[in-house]
Amino acid sequence: AVIDGMNLVAKEGPTVNNRDGVLILSETIGACEQLGPDALTVAPADLEGTTQALYTALTMPPDERNKRAISLKKSIEEHDVTNWLLHVLEDTVNLVQEQSEKAT
Repeated sequence: AVIDGMNLVAKEGPTVNNRDGVLILSETIGACEQLGPDALTVAPADLEGTTQALYTALTMPPDERNKRAISLKKSIEEHDVTNWLLHVLEDTVNLVQEQSEKAT
């Protein structure tokens, strides 16, 4: 369940990341759906899980860190504001069509 909206701040780190930093992400934010596959995800109240994610990030092999960083940047570039707006408009058109069909 999404608790914290899209949380675009999660996209800022990977966008400017030049040293293959690992993204650790709450599983309850909207951006988790897009970024979660290449991030380490944690439940916000899970202290042990967060500790484990930090350890995993700090000990992750450089090649895996690089692979994840590249994939995150690519995902963010492909799903930019234009892409987001097109999806919102598409969803709006579909909703209007569904409502129109129900009314007839």
